[in-house]
Amino acid sequence: MTTPRPRRALRLLQGAATTVHVAALCLAVAVLVIAFVPGSSVTVDLPAHLFSTPAAVTGTTPGVTLDPAGQLAFVLADPTTVQRLLRATTVVPGLLVVAEVARRLADLLRSARQHDPFTAQTVRRLTTVAKIAAVGGSATWLLGVVAAWVLVSTVVDPQVTVEPSGGLVGWLAVGLVVAGFAQLVDRGVDLRTELDTVI
Repeated sequence: MTTPRPRRALRLLQGAATTVHVAALCLAVAVLVIAFVPGSSVTVDLPAHLFSTPAAVTGTTPGVTLDPAGQLAFVLADPTTVQRLLRATTVVPGLLVVAEVARRLADLLRSARQHDPFTAQTVRRLTTVAKIAAVGGSATWLLGVVAAWVLVSTVVDPQVTVEPSGGLVGWLAVGLVVAGFAQLVDRGVDLRTELDTVI
């Protein structure tokens, strides 16, 4: 039987996952709403090497310069509908994947509080979460890279290279960790079956 301490930990983790789920959905909706608010601007990150004579950086100590391999943020005061959609595309899909992963984990934790978690069904559900994180997260990362490149191409020469932002490794790591937990639970199921046959 589950002891009070693990049960309390499961309840806290379930609450955290539910909070992440709701927060990610709210952020996704907020980004979409703000994207179409009249007068709202769009921020575009452009490669610093495009500007051969950048403005002098003030307020820094001598020897500090702009990194030519970095990015500079520019604001489009009157963006087009396409530019607004492209900017939202770099953010919203990732938030939706986060929300779905958090929702499924919250359901798993709720089920673990109420029933035996060491079952084949738990293994399947964890494996599904791992696939959503790894495949879905990687897909949203790629979609964001393409959307960022198209957005930049509406401002400067389309031949400009857009450096991929971080995120891919994180998604793959989450998928790997969840898949590892699925295998641990699967091993627990096998051990329980072996003990039942012995007894």
